[in-house]
Amino acid sequence: MRRPFEGIKVLDFTHGVAGPYTAMLLGDLGCDVIKIEQPGRGDSTRYMNVASRFVTDIPRVGGDYFLAISRNKRSVCIDIKTDAGRALCRRLAGWADIALQSFRPGVMTRHGLDYATLGKENPKLIYGSLSAYGMDGVLADKPGMDVAVQARSGVMRLTGLPGSTEPIRPGASMADFAGGIYLYAAIATALYDRERTGKGQEVQLSLMDATMSMLINYSVAVMDGGAELAPVGSGHPQLVPYQAFPTSDGYVVIAAGTNKTFRELCACLGCSPLVEDARFRSNQDRVNNREAMVAELVPLTRRKTTKEWLAVFDAADIPSAPVNNMPEAYAQLQETSPGMVQTVEHPAVGPLHLLGIPFRFGDAAGDIRRPPPLLGEHTDEVLRDILALSPAEIARLREERTVG
Repeated sequence: MRRPFEGIKVLDFTHGVAGPYTAMLLGDLGCDVIKIEQPGRGDSTRYMNVASRFVTDIPRVGGDYFLAISRNKRSVCIDIKTDAGRALCRRLAGWADIALQSFRPGVMTRHGLDYATLGKENPKLIYGSLSAYGMDGVLADKPGMDVAVQARSGVMRLTGLPGSTEPIRPGASMADFAGGIYLYAAIATALYDRERTGKGQEVQLSLMDATMSMLINYSVAVMDGGAELAPVGSGHPQLVPYQAFPTSDGYVVIAAGTNKTFRELCACLGCSPLVEDARFRSNQDRVNNREAMVAELVPLTRRKTTKEWLAVFDAADIPSAPVNNMPEAYAQLQETSPGMVQTVEHPAVGPLHLLGIPFRFGDAAGDIRRPPPLLGEHTDEVLRDILALSPAEIARLREERTVG
């Protein structure tokens, strides 16, 4: 099947997580992605690692984080702090349809690799700028990592056990991946707009804006309703019962998001009289009396195992799930979503399991064509095939440490 973005060329200056994730999504759907990395060092995610199997060859191979989000890219090492390196990048920008960057505001301008410069030379270029806090606000010049954005956005005050005052970071890099997905959507939109206008444009996105957009369901309650939200553990501030409940051997998540589902849940648990209890008649009543509602249900859910409750809830079509650990979750994914776990052959580490492409199209498809690249693996190839440099010119640039 054809790839939706076949033939689209991407010059990727991003580093870290959010921008490289955007580049990976574009690569998955057919883009030719050239990742610019610092000679000798490479992307910071090459050093982010928890699995001991991958620590012996960093930075050439990269840690498990880099391996997870870097397929379908070609790695080219160019030092953009040198005049010769910047000249190479400007030439590559003339080849590209899309350029992505995630440096602090002003950095690319100092290097002459900003949209004002590159867009003048390539008017059809779509230029994606990703930052922590935006390009022109009071925090524009501040460095920002995922955890800092989660703190500023309030996410860490929503996460944790009831009554706890300790800020907790969710296990997912919410700011980074929200930013990466939002930037991907914006770039795809700009590509569509270019089809109508023939012109490129700069697209700006901040991790802060993306993260706050993920909290949109609380916006009216807080800004107009004066609500003060506090951690509710596995629960939801606006729905009850909607959380993990203890069983005799673990936990089961129950999501009774409607009054109808709540009635069916009470029937399954043998507590139908609760449906008529004035404290629990509507979702709003149950939210107002959260502690009492949970206290009524916990002794009942403890009576069976997680597996037994899942069978009961499935028969009644009540949304429920086991609380998996990560190995269980990845193993189950292979059963529930065929193709979402794929095995690719990496030149240094051998078979590598990567998550597949979540987008499913009726008449097109994404695929994994390249394993995560070794540092500078494609430098000579790109300089030769795209910029038409001779072996002698490439050797000179390497000797000058402009490329690696």
